[in-house]
Amino acid sequence: MNTLQLPASFNGPVPDPTATQQVSPLHAFSIMRRHRLAIALVTLGISVPAGIGIFSLRPYYNASSILIVGTHQAPFRDLQATVSSPEVDTVAVNSEVSILRSPAIARAVAKKLDLVNDPDFREALDHVPVSKRLVDAVSRMFVTPPVEPPMTADERLQAVSLLLDQWVTILNDGRSYIITITASTVNAATSARIANAYADVYLDFKRHMKISATWQANALLDEQIAPLRERLRKAEQAVQAFREKNGLIAAELERAPGANGSSNSADSGGTTVTDQQLIQMNRELITARGDLESRRARYTEVRNAIRNGSLDSIPDAVSSPLIQQLQAQEAQISSRAASLSQTVMDGNPDLQSVRAAAAQVRARIGAEVQRVANSAAKELSSAEARVAALSAEVDRLQGQVTAENEADVTLRQLQSEATAARTVYQDYLGRFAQTSTQAELQVAEADLISRAETPLGPYGPPRKQYMAIAILFALMMGAGSALVIERMRKGVRSTAELDAIPGLFALGLVPAFAGPLARQYASRERSAYLETVESIRSVLSFGHSRFRAKVVLVTSAEQAEGKTTFALSLAANTGRCGQRALVIDCDMRNPSAMRVMGAVSIMRNTHAPVSPLLAGLERDVLPGVDILTPEGMMHRGGGAMLLPEELGQILAQVGSQYDMILLDTPPALAFPDAAVLSRQTDGVVMVVKWGQTSAATLVQAMRTLHTYDARTLGAVLTQAPPHSLGEAEKHPFRIYSHYGLLPPT
Repeated sequence: MNTLQLPASFNGPVPDPTATQQVSPLHAFSIMRRHRLAIALVTLGISVPAGIGIFSLRPYYNASSILIVGTHQAPFRDLQATVSSPEVDTVAVNSEVSILRSPAIARAVAKKLDLVNDPDFREALDHVPVSKRLVDAVSRMFVTPPVEPPMTADERLQAVSLLLDQWVTILNDGRSYIITITASTVNAATSARIANAYADVYLDFKRHMKISATWQANALLDEQIAPLRERLRKAEQAVQAFREKNGLIAAELERAPGANGSSNSADSGGTTVTDQQLIQMNRELITARGDLESRRARYTEVRNAIRNGSLDSIPDAVSSPLIQQLQAQEAQISSRAASLSQTVMDGNPDLQSVRAAAAQVRARIGAEVQRVANSAAKELSSAEARVAALSAEVDRLQGQVTAENEADVTLRQLQSEATAARTVYQDYLGRFAQTSTQAELQVAEADLISRAETPLGPYGPPRKQYMAIAILFALMMGAGSALVIERMRKGVRSTAELDAIPGLFALGLVPAFAGPLARQYASRERSAYLETVESIRSVLSFGHSRFRAKVVLVTSAEQAEGKTTFALSLAANTGRCGQRALVIDCDMRNPSAMRVMGAVSIMRNTHAPVSPLLAGLERDVLPGVDILTPEGMMHRGGGAMLLPEELGQILAQVGSQYDMILLDTPPALAFPDAAVLSRQTDGVVMVVKWGQTSAATLVQAMRTLHTYDARTLGAVLTQAPPHSLGEAEKHPFRIYSHYGLLPPT
């Protein structure tokens, strides 16, 4: 016989068909329909208590006040060192939100509004949760709990601040400087009061924090001013003492650094008397030296003129009135002498007299020029003496200035220390004056944009949304419970699951029926059961060559899966078509074919020759159906199975008499009968009970058949409830219902 080679997956580890199986949406809806009662119960069990709890919630009211942080006041000049105004960024805004959420703010709000005595807060503090009441009730059954002392005022205040932390929401969206303070309580006016109190307390806290920082800076400056003043006094005294000790007396008043907008280190100590004297002497020495050179040039010029006899080159002689007068007389006398020399002889007394007068005038001019030369010589000598005296004085003053400059180095260091002390002292005085004025003008770097108003209506709870969520959650839990119930049932429930098992093909699905099998075939009316069995018989008789078979072995993986009933039904459908079928009960340990048929009138064919192998043949148990129970083999003892050789002899004897021969064998996982006898048949049909046989069990059964090289025609899903099937399997039954083949539900 031809055998079918199963997939190579049987050569490896056993696959888990359920591991890769995916549930389609249609199949999921089918599961929901099958378990709609469980879904309804779970949904009601969750949604009803949830609805009661939701509609028993007390309404609450939301009130919001809005702040903007980062608003800067106009600071005084140079105040950044004591009261800084940082740039506001995300970190700064988050810091302000954290301040608003701090327990200190909540405690201050509780004190300001006296919330400890507020009825709503007293009720919240005195409320005992149901869980705690249950725990206390259970505890009282075993022990007597100690009496709890009442809360102190401070503890109640702390408890109220904790409630405020739960009822107040501080929110910033992270993209702006806006902070929203929202209070949610059961009283509209209380919500508005709390939201506004939070804003007021926060602004007061920020303002007092800045004032405190200002006064702290003021106190620190005040502590530093006295030592700085003493330091400045000592530094100035040291400068003055060193100056007096070294004779460095300033000739002009000191100028305060910065008095005219600038400070020159060279002028920080003023100019000493010696400096001024040296400057003056230098100036006089330069003037004297210039005058000396001028007088020396004049003297040289006079001497050269006298030596050369050129009086006209002597400025003093030219400018002297006496010399000019004498020169005029000389010119007149010379003119008369010239005129006389032309008319008289040299010995003329008049001429001699005139020449004598001319010589006398020239002598007087020479004497006057000599006086001028002597005067220039005296002036030159006087200028030289003055220059020498001034040079000596300058040398003396330079020596004195050099000594003073050496002492001035130390003086400048002392003056620098005094200047630094004065600068720091004046700076601290300025800061002290600024902080003293600024302390009264501090404002918080935040503004209240809008105050919270009393809400006109409750903000929540959103009962409709909560109820919708509760119902949706209940439906999800119900659907989940249906899937869990479905998952807990490990049996195969669809032909698709059969097809997923290696080596199996779903030949069909057979519904469950009520009553004995004989009643199904006693009536001439058609039913869905008969139609489904007929569909499977048609596949085996007229289907693809892969499925066509005359001798069919019917088995199952486990017991009580309906293999005997299906084998008899397949034979009975063959008989209803006018053909003959034989069912061979091959279960030598527990033959059940005749027991399934119940009390049936059996007519034996006494005319037919009886072979020892056919001793247990019962003819026409059903129309066209014979049942063979090999009685001879059953008496061999030991529960031995029917041998393949014996089955071959039986088939050889009756094969030509029947159109279909069905072998009912024991379960394949328990006994090897089915696997051994399959070599004598055209193929094996595996019967699977709906919702009971697992996929893993079928895989093991297929492995057993594959071990004996059995040809598997396919599998049949039996005892399926028509109204619990999936969408794909339920569709044919809708058609059967339309034709009246299904009983009404």
